[in-house]
Amino acid sequence: MKLTKISAAVLTVCLGSTAAMAAQDVYTKGVEVTATRVTRDLMDVPMSVGVVTEDDIKKSGVTTIGELIQDVPGVELQNDGTPGLIRVSVRGEGTMRSTILIDGQRISEHKSMSGTPILIDPSAVERVEVIKGPASVLYGSDAIGGVINIITKKGGKKPVQVDVGVGYNGAGDGFTENASVSGSYNGFNYRLSGSYADFGDLRTPDKTIDGTDYDTRSGSIFLSYDFTDNLTMGVSADYFEGNFNTATDDAETYDDFAVRIQPWKRQKFAFFADATNLNEYWARLRFDAYTQKTDKKMQNIVGQSGDISYDGSQLYNASFNMNNHADNEIKSNGVSVQTEWQLGENNYLIAGVGFDSDKLDATTRYKIDLDGAIMNNPVMPPQMINMGVHLNNQSELDGGQDNYYVFLSNETLLPYDLTANYGVRYTYVKTSVDSINAAYLPGSIVTPPPLTGSEPIDYTTRTPDVGEVGEESNSKAVFNFGLVWRGIEDLALRATWAQGFRAPTIQEKFLISSMGGGTEIGNPNLDPETSDNFELGARYSGERLNVDFAAFLNLADDYITTREISPETYQYFNVGKATTYGVELSASYDLPYGFTPYTSMTWLKRKFEYGGIVGDTYDTNTPEFMYRAGVRYEKDFGTWTLTADTYARGATERDYEYESSGAVVKTHHGGYTTANFEVGASFGDERQYSVNAAVLNIFDKKYYISDALPEAGVHAVVTANARF
Repeated sequence: MKLTKISAAVLTVCLGSTAAMAAQDVYTKGVEVTATRVTRDLMDVPMSVGVVTEDDIKKSGVTTIGELIQDVPGVELQNDGTPGLIRVSVRGEGTMRSTILIDGQRISEHKSMSGTPILIDPSAVERVEVIKGPASVLYGSDAIGGVINIITKKGGKKPVQVDVGVGYNGAGDGFTENASVSGSYNGFNYRLSGSYADFGDLRTPDKTIDGTDYDTRSGSIFLSYDFTDNLTMGVSADYFEGNFNTATDDAETYDDFAVRIQPWKRQKFAFFADATNLNEYWARLRFDAYTQKTDKKMQNIVGQSGDISYDGSQLYNASFNMNNHADNEIKSNGVSVQTEWQLGENNYLIAGVGFDSDKLDATTRYKIDLDGAIMNNPVMPPQMINMGVHLNNQSELDGGQDNYYVFLSNETLLPYDLTANYGVRYTYVKTSVDSINAAYLPGSIVTPPPLTGSEPIDYTTRTPDVGEVGEESNSKAVFNFGLVWRGIEDLALRATWAQGFRAPTIQEKFLISSMGGGTEIGNPNLDPETSDNFELGARYSGERLNVDFAAFLNLADDYITTREISPETYQYFNVGKATTYGVELSASYDLPYGFTPYTSMTWLKRKFEYGGIVGDTYDTNTPEFMYRAGVRYEKDFGTWTLTADTYARGATERDYEYESSGAVVKTHHGGYTTANFEVGASFGDERQYSVNAAVLNIFDKKYYISDALPEAGVHAVVTANARF
């Protein structure tokens, strides 16, 4: 049997991950995926993969891509207390270990305490594909946990096609609007789209939290031309801008707390050329180039009063006010070439080479006012020393990270219904901070203690510790090997071993970040993280039953995380090992009369080997069990189709154990289960019109998916979409 050659695709770069299951459905047989960087039937892919389709996006009414994939087994969301900004953790590996791609090209983030958010509106997205487990051989550094590839919409099926959509989400009294014009005619494919969303403050079961509103706007253009049946070239440009606000419901810790990101922008321009069937052996040549800029302007306000601990001393009747500003710009450029070769009857080889470059330009201004009184000598009669600290500091820095790579991946048909997929990737990463300029502005002094007669401490001439200028390089070759057995109809068994590699970011190596009430310091001596992942899985796609199961083990070395080195100050270290193991299951069964019970679930255990005070711990802030289970109904009535879905979504408790100020600290969030109901109708000859409504968190359950803010209480979501 000869491997199928790849047809031309109007996609930007070689696409990253693919489909096993939608948020409610499980389909395997006949689903085409690109997890191995070529189009294959999902049943032949040796990886765990998940997908959310365009239909799911239309029905959901959500404003973030993260919310769309929250029910894919192995996926956990992190919002860091900022509604509208969602990060994704895959198989417990943390947001810094998930690669976020838009049409195969990554969104980079080098100055953040929370990882990379997904800066694109769902209305521009055709589908979201997820690879779970290390994908460093195919997708490079950061892909230890997995890959989230967002594939945007391109041309339409008719010469002119108009799509419009509106929505309402009661979680923040939010409204969304989107519209697009697309089409294909005489070899030309085009699309022009735009969207807007405006959300008010978050409504939780207890109260509406002031200062949590956000708004977003986006636009995109795509144009390609088929010069021949085997050659397509095209360009695309897209823009996203959002204003996001963060508050806290913890009135006991702060008198005043706010984070304002106004705005966070992403702009991108890309070009591609795709040639197929060049000769008998050369199946495809793909060239991609892109330039992208993200710009984040951020303000953090923290205020406290009362008895405050400062620099190891206790201040009485004190007040603390911090007002920090950050302006971070990342310019990214990349070029990649991928070739695909049919080598005989049984081998299909992919060979690729590429370069990505990120340049960081960051300006941060710290303003701190601290006033109070400190006990001079507690064993003597009380003497109070007045103390005032007024710091006004600004730092500017330039840095970058360059990533060079080459990879090979081969698919081989073997006897006994076996298919092997194996490959290697060599990556060279250079991380640098080229310049740092810092100055303490006038007025930064500490008032002299009046009872001692000492001189004032002049902070205008103090040498600031704001990071280091330097350069580091890391290189690594990683390998993978997978087998798929198709000896029984409708059944596929798979086994995979894959290595992971993650180079430290600019921030982890060299920078200082002070936002959210804490400070994180880089460490130029960090080693890259590495991992080995082992997976066994099975897919079955029968007439009624669909199942996808995976059992996995991930062993990570030189794990990078922060440790507290002084109150509210943390530094990055390689702390040892992280061991993660678990099982994932998605299943559905089609009953008579249109009813389909389904489930998606993850059981996961994760252990950190810190050493030091904490040592080994399974309390790593990850739920042991996450699930969604329900019954879906679908019935066609000739001129229209009715769908309904009743389901529960939940997770077990989260515990976190870490070292702080020489002691072990533990935090706890209880588990939760929410009840939800959705109903929708589509009509028209091509079902081009649809209306959907949902009531979520019906019993108004208070729960957390991160430590900062609770999730929305009971609320309604209504969407309407039309295609002309």
